[in-house]
Amino acid sequence: MFALKVGSKDVASDKKGGWFSRLLGKKEAEPEAPAVLPPAIVVADLFDEGHEVTARLRTLGLDPHLCVGGEDAMARLQGAAPAVLYLDCWESRMDSLALLQLASHYHPDLPAKVIARVPGGGASAQGRELVSLGVRTIAPKRLSIGALAEAVEQATGGDIDPVLLAEAYAKYPDDDDDSLESDLKSGAEIAGRYGVLGILGRGSSSTVYEVIDGESTADSTLDENTVALKLLLPGAPGDDPAGALLREFEVTAGVEHPNVVRGHDRGEHEGMAFITLDVVRGDSLETWFEQQETLPAVGETFKLLAGAARGLEAMHASSMVHRDVKPGNLLVDEQSGLLKLIDFGATLLPDSEERITPTGKIVGTPMYVSPEQLHGDTAGTPKSDVFSFGVVLYEALTGRLPFRGTNVNQLLRRITDAPPTAPIKINPDIPQPLSDTILRMLSKRPEQRPMNIADVLEALAEGREVPAPEVDATGASKGVVAALLDFGNDSFEAFDVDEAAPDGPDAEETEKPDA
Repeated sequence: MFALKVGSKDVASDKKGGWFSRLLGKKEAEPEAPAVLPPAIVVADLFDEGHEVTARLRTLGLDPHLCVGGEDAMARLQGAAPAVLYLDCWESRMDSLALLQLASHYHPDLPAKVIARVPGGGASAQGRELVSLGVRTIAPKRLSIGALAEAVEQATGGDIDPVLLAEAYAKYPDDDDDSLESDLKSGAEIAGRYGVLGILGRGSSSTVYEVIDGESTADSTLDENTVALKLLLPGAPGDDPAGALLREFEVTAGVEHPNVVRGHDRGEHEGMAFITLDVVRGDSLETWFEQQETLPAVGETFKLLAGAARGLEAMHASSMVHRDVKPGNLLVDEQSGLLKLIDFGATLLPDSEERITPTGKIVGTPMYVSPEQLHGDTAGTPKSDVFSFGVVLYEALTGRLPFRGTNVNQLLRRITDAPPTAPIKINPDIPQPLSDTILRMLSKRPEQRPMNIADVLEALAEGREVPAPEVDATGASKGVVAALLDFGNDSFEAFDVDEAAPDGPDAEETEKPDA
């Protein structure tokens, strides 16, 4: 009997006359004409990989549609429920988990129709969360055609035509090669300058290679003359993917700060744009969160996050707005221990004509977007980044998001209307001034938030609340930008007090709640 691995369980096909027995000619009766199924939806980070899965589903008799990234899929999912939802987007601005949580509002039975490809499989944090939502088919890599057929039958409750299945086996013999035909192999040359060493990662519109720079041997700041080369993929999604890549280069090359990943070069390879960046080895802050069995110490968390605030302040000083501040876009450099800002594809540049976001369009990740952006009042300002950074701080110190909802409408309504629970009520180890500061960062009205990231840094270092900004007759805030402070070990003395923690049993270490 064929068994498909789902998380830590083996789910076997125990249906009489299932596809496996029918493939061997052991059917007892002719199958009825299959019912017409609604289209399947494939959601992937990588166009090439999504196209490959789409082709495989088509050989099994489905009518699949490809969406690149979760945001592209949401509009389609608000209509009829798909026959199958294949999820493989973990680096997009709306990843598989967020997409399923939001889309389940429209179709409560949707998780049962999901086939998810998750890094780490069902044993990963995302895999466990998907299991809790009701997803039954989870795999760490692309499913073989046999496993995919089994998962499709489980999701649809129907049987695949044995003739189609036999043809699919002939076309897609099982193998363990998880690479893509479009991947450049080790030793390949890019633009006559960069030699490919390997792949660092893949995204929805690009592949990131580790390359050796043949023209930078004199640059001692490069790690053995290697850089990360981000190469745009053919068919990359979006209105202007090359423009987004260029925007990322302008930010990384224009903002010199240790907490902002640095850009070096830009060019073209076989007609496709690329940029080169520092190689940063380490996990995202999102992964760092998942690795903590209990809530980390407040001082340790602040010391890590202060770098992100410094990097944002440097961007704001250059009249740039990140617009997608979230744990997945903050990388912990394992060599330096610094937290580095990455992913500037949504960044608002000084010369941008975009000042108002069109109604119905969200730039950024819904859970971290500011109320004024959701209302369409602005395309983004430094105060918007302050709000998003406040959400990250809240999540880091409490283990949960300040605004949550069972569907997208409820989530967005709470961001714009509902006050969050004070962080100190969730984690009593947070000093009251810091809790108050975070709440001020999450104010619905931008003018009530701290003047800038530097103000937040100063308040966090001293363990006090940020003073309310002065407001002139027009309602605009005014004030002097606070100087950046030198954060040494002495800066965390304010966090070493015990007064904020209650006495008795409740004073024990607080376990990290599920996000």
